[in-house]
Amino acid sequence: MAQDKNNDAQYWKDQLDELQDALESANENGLLKDNAETYKKIMDKITGALTDLSGDAPKTTDARNKYSTALQELNKHANSASFWWRFSYLYAGPALVYLLGLFTAILLLWGLFQPVLLNLNVLWVPSWAFLWGALGGILYGFWWLWQHASKRDFRKVWYVWYILLPIMGAILGALAYLIFVAGLISTTGEIQIKSQSFIMLLSGLAGFSARWMVQMLDKITKMIKIGE
Repeated sequence: MAQDKNNDAQYWKDQLDELQDALESANENGLLKDNAETYKKIMDKITGALTDLSGDAPKTTDARNKYSTALQELNKHANSASFWWRFSYLYAGPALVYLLGLFTAILLLWGLFQPVLLNLNVLWVPSWAFLWGALGGILYGFWWLWQHASKRDFRKVWYVWYILLPIMGAILGALAYLIFVAGLISTTGEIQIKSQSFIMLLSGLAGFSARWMVQMLDKITKMIKIGE
């Protein structure tokens, strides 16, 4: 029974943390810039609910009521905001349109010029490595966008990150290609890549997970001893 109460209390703590993130994001995005009293009112409800849950005997009912009141107040102001504010910050519409446009452009480019792209080298890296890396970055952007739009904690400062994401993905996709080729040459002595499907997947994964690619690069730099 006590375990169930603790689990219930932890659930509402998580909900309150997400609500506070949404409040901070809305405030940063200008929703409550002229209404400090409303911001304080909602924050007091969140703080009070967290206090109710912090004791040895969590008051989950009181905390849930305060959470509902705070959420209702935030929703009222968000839903009464201008269409452009809701489109830009509540739904992250410009970022979605940007990513969809690039995604469509890359698919069209690949569909129309696939034979050329498979044989076209740009500074010794085939152009498809850049394209698949950018595609991986865009797919990661879709996933990230969904996560934060659903939690309503999208921040306007992230727009720069969304703009750079496909570019970062393209560069990481090219690096993944170079690493694969370098490993192929060092282990087999062959230069010719017999199957491009795997390296395409690798370039896409590099663009999708920059953290994974950075960890790989970090391991490679540790393996290479300067001066030896």
